[in-house]
Amino acid sequence: MKVCVASPYPLSELKGNSVTTERIVAILNEGGVEARGSHGNDGEPADILITLHAIKGAHTVFDFKKKTPEGKVVILLTGTDIYQGLPDGSQIGQDALHEADRIVVPQEAAIRRLPEEVRGKTVVIRSSLDPIGVNAIPSQSPFVISVVGHLRPVKRPFLTIETLAQHPEWSGVEVWQIGQALDAEMHKTAEFWMEEDRRYRWCGGLPRGKSLALCAKSSLTINSSILEGGANAVLEAMTMGVPVLASRIEGNVGLLGDDYPGYFEEGGMAKILGAIVDQRVDLDEWSRLSADRLLLFSREKESKSWLELLTELK
Repeated sequence: MKVCVASPYPLSELKGNSVTTERIVAILNEGGVEARGSHGNDGEPADILITLHAIKGAHTVFDFKKKTPEGKVVILLTGTDIYQGLPDGSQIGQDALHEADRIVVPQEAAIRRLPEEVRGKTVVIRSSLDPIGVNAIPSQSPFVISVVGHLRPVKRPFLTIETLAQHPEWSGVEVWQIGQALDAEMHKTAEFWMEEDRRYRWCGGLPRGKSLALCAKSSLTINSSILEGGANAVLEAMTMGVPVLASRIEGNVGLLGDDYPGYFEEGGMAKILGAIVDQRVDLDEWSRLSADRLLLFSREKESKSWLELLTELK
């Protein structure tokens, strides 16, 4: 069996889709499957195409089916598919879903977001991580908050520093923003905050190892996304033992669990950050709860799920 795992972005780019592509290729190769990664359909022979992103990967699906009519297609949906593009009525995305032999989502709640006619061929595969080998070593002073992820509007990357700016009394807090600005406006805003507030530091886009090392030094990491399928940065923080404060959206709840206390509702970040700064929150308990959840996201579980899915399609 030959499998092509296609990302809508070049594999050399520091994007979550490309990281996921490389992880799945490694998992399949470890399981004895001949798998390769590509940017779109590379045209080389394959029995099965696994493509990330229904909308951005749609043309890859159609091209593969045209050239390999007997081939099977698996679409791994992203957060922007599930919570933005498909609900907004993307026709090309809908067409790709109907063309697929299987659809993969990161958590059970996501299935309810899909058209009823494709739910029967949809399966849940929870993402794992490549080995990290880094543990939390937070600085005691200052209290460092990391915000990890490329700078784009859907992630609300500046919500943390905007909240901090309203509280000059939190003088012992710093924000480390880690991620590449994906447009000129984001770049301009990051530079503005660097000049505006001495507590803010924009680190730019970094290789994974350096990003992990910085996050490990933070006392808290924040994910403030409006929508998210399941952020690698959150799972990385959970693995390292860095407590997570997250917006209460399905993607974050799917990782951290329904009963996790470290969520904020819309407009509620300042209140919970104030409690954290005043040491009225047990962040060690947040880390313990995250560690308990990690069993759901083991490499073994993800590998077993992918190999079972491919066996069904043979």
